[in-house]
Amino acid sequence: PQTPGGDDEPRQQGTGSGFVVDEQGYIATNYHVIEGALQENSLERAEGSRVTVVFPGGNEEYEATIVGVNALYDLALLQLENPDDLPETARPLALADSDGLRAGQKTIAIGNPFGLESTVTTGIVSATNRRTPFPSIGGINVPMVQTDAAINPGNSGGPLLNSKGEVIGINTAIIPSGNGITQERGSL
Repeated sequence: PQTPGGDDEPRQQGTGSGFVVDEQGYIATNYHVIEGALQENSLERAEGSRVTVVFPGGNEEYEATIVGVNALYDLALLQLENPDDLPETARPLALADSDGLRAGQKTIAIGNPFGLESTVTTGIVSATNRRTPFPSIGGINVPMVQTDAAINPGNSGGPLLNSKGEVIGINTAIIPSGNGITQERGSL
């Protein structure tokens, strides 16, 4: 989200990751990635804010609408304002059923950590059905996948994939030990 500032007000900008869900230009991300662009307790954009999407390999910014959010689950759904703008290279990712995940299975985390485009890290499922200890993710028990794939600031909203390239979760949080916590695909 971007908020233009006046002459005496600095411009604020947040970044994160996301992934294309379907050919109609829907994009999944985290609520905390876009919440700065919203009015408090509303789906309405804050005055002067905008939400834009940049696809890998390009510099063009595409305007997006916030379709829905669930702050308790830290999820948001965006849609390109003009779905026909979806680049041909931005293919929707297949969603897997995370209920069958087992510790030791391969994971692939994709995102834009520290503003670095399209970073890919690998690891394994460290555990499933973790309950988040972070009250910032709503203070409710959300089933999570724990992975040892490197997850860093900016990976939020990016997909966690299985070895078939299917989405098994959305990168959500980092615990101080460096392990990533990812929402299970089943809770989307």
